[in-house]
Amino acid sequence: MSCLIRTAEDHELILVHRLMREAFEEYRDRLNPPSGALREEVEDIRNKIAGRGGAVIAWDGKEPLGSAQYYYEESYMYIGRVSVSGKARGRGIGQELMTCLENMARNRQVSEARIEVRLSLPGNIAFYEKRGYEVVEMLEYPNKTDAWYVMKKVLQP
Repeated sequence: MSCLIRTAEDHELILVHRLMREAFEEYRDRLNPPSGALREEVEDIRNKIAGRGGAVIAWDGKEPLGSAQYYYEESYMYIGRVSVSGKARGRGIGQELMTCLENMARNRQVSEARIEVRLSLPGNIAFYEKRGYEVVEMLEYPNKTDAWYVMKKVLQP
């Protein structure tokens, strides 16, 4: 599927928040510790990306179907909270969001993208591996109930 993906304007962060909460709701009571996405508010998103990043929204006409947040560090773009509406899953929107963000990084001459994904979500790990992401580091939560990978992809020009 091809949809329009564009940078979210500040007043649209409420949509980014709604899409994120809807997508991450499936993890409620499945992850220990719980996903921080279920506690984030619009203002948390605004503060996280302020001055160093933003968010994108995937649209099908007037309907928002997915979103992702990003920010730039010294040598890479961090991509997080990739979220696709339940009714839009399986249509390639997650792939399109990632391609869009990777291209944005390339356009800024940033040669690496990074994401973080929990080990308890093997389907998500496989999604990123298929896109060429490799594990850089494994980190554990203090209570040792779960861990996550930091994964990176070298972005060829």
